[in-house]
Amino acid sequence: MKHSTKILTGILIVIALILYTVYRAFISAPKKITVRRETLSSDKIPASMDGIEITFFSDLEYGLYVDEERLNTLISTINNTGSDIVIFGGDLFEETITPDEGMAATLINALSSIDAPLGKFAVYGDNDKQNETIQATVETILKNGSFELLNNTSIALRNRSNGSVTLVGLDNTINGTPDTTTAYQNVSHSNYVIAVSHVPSIVDQLPSDLTDYCLSGHTHGGQAWWFFNSLYAPPGAEKYLRGKEKTSSGIVLDITNGTGTTQKDVRFLSDAEIVCYTLESTETQSSE
Repeated sequence: MKHSTKILTGILIVIALILYTVYRAFISAPKKITVRRETLSSDKIPASMDGIEITFFSDLEYGLYVDEERLNTLISTINNTGSDIVIFGGDLFEETITPDEGMAATLINALSSIDAPLGKFAVYGDNDKQNETIQATVETILKNGSFELLNNTSIALRNRSNGSVTLVGLDNTINGTPDTTTAYQNVSHSNYVIAVSHVPSIVDQLPSDLTDYCLSGHTHGGQAWWFFNSLYAPPGAEKYLRGKEKTSSGIVLDITNGTGTTQKDVRFLSDAEIVCYTLESTETQSSE
């Protein structure tokens, strides 16, 4: 009798775990936005930028599974970080969506409400350049949402001083035309350089002597990950699918899981996320 009870209890526990996993993967996880925190530390980061926070989010995939309610949750999560700078990594709309005026107005209103006193920036995803009409719509939304589009160019991020960190924005490698020569033409070896491009494969094209850190999205971290395989592995993710790693060139590549979903509205071991980076200057410490 006791043996039968133990077996039944074990079966019930297994069933409960399966039900919980299914609930979390299909109901809870796709709607929840987690905040991953990282620290970028270097003596090339000026003291004036010490403590500055940069939030990176990507793959909004609006219009299929991501609706206005999820969008508002995302915006609130970003604003609650209190970040100084916000960067969007591309794919404003899900690939099967043809945006209309209502969608555009909703996104403009949402993006405009993101508070980032030192600037808001974006790069193209492959979904953003499916055709000229979608690209024009995305450009209008980003502009009216007060995001500056960086396409094969660089910009100095400053905090009311001459000291700066360099942000390089590159076109995506799927249907764009990334141009590292043009993008890096004004980049100094003495500056800390963060490159951002939608597709992670770009990291192998970047000048390693001029790039410290690379931000990418596109892959959704596999979206549903079971260690040896994933639900989602788009073109451009053959070599780099998920996580953070130091590449053979010495550049640190950080691939965000993104915030939206595609194909199926599911997340498993690849939580939807935004990433909040805190800049840490070791320049101050070395000068003491």
